[in-house]
Amino acid sequence: MNIDQRLQDQLKTRVAFLLESCSAKDLLVRNSTTLFDVDIVIQVVEAYVSLASNNPNSKMSVVGRLVDDYLALVSRDENLVVRSFYSLVNALPKEARSCDDNLYRSIDMYLKEHPDLTEEERSSICRKMEYHKLSQEARTHAMKNDRLPDNIRTQFILVEQINMTRLLTSAGSSYQRTKSQTIMKVSKGVGKSWMNSSQNEMEVMKQEVEMLKAQVGELKQCRRELQRQTKKSVCC
Repeated sequence: MNIDQRLQDQLKTRVAFLLESCSAKDLLVRNSTTLFDVDIVIQVVEAYVSLASNNPNSKMSVVGRLVDDYLALVSRDENLVVRSFYSLVNALPKEARSCDDNLYRSIDMYLKEHPDLTEEERSSICRKMEYHKLSQEARTHAMKNDRLPDNIRTQFILVEQINMTRLLTSAGSSYQRTKSQTIMKVSKGVGKSWMNSSQNEMEVMKQEVEMLKAQVGELKQCRRELQRQTKKSVCC
């Protein structure tokens, strides 16, 4: 059925105004070729983004959560092509998502349901994820997730290692400063009770530093294993 383009645009605009009060299930429109008509939702979301850019009272983050919830629902459709999934992931600007955990879960489900994607296709739909917008739980899961492309996992592991190294260096410096301050204060005749308290604090900090060292070691081992697997797959 042919519908006038102007009328289609008006309908998309009207629906776009309603997105802020919609649920993900409200967007589940049946389609003849795929389980759900994702392309029409993409057009509506793009219309909303265009309208929201001129509206300071828009609730972009609300629509961001809506889109990620919708992605989680449609990701299980085995007939949903990469192009449509990618377009919907990228239909929103970066500021629409303050946390990428829901996006990560949707991407992971899509990769699970579509195991035959190429490395390039998997990389394309993962590029929108930002490391610093993932919770620590999601980061840990992502670094061990074989469904993610190697370049994304390697990137996350390296960033995690850099952050851990910085934290370790900072903790070590803090420990050394505390140790020096303790020696100076003790030498000035500070009471025994204060000295015992400081020693306890130093012991706790020392344990934390050792724990961080162990975590960095595990990350390095994980990176070496990932590099080994990558080289092995290339050789094959």
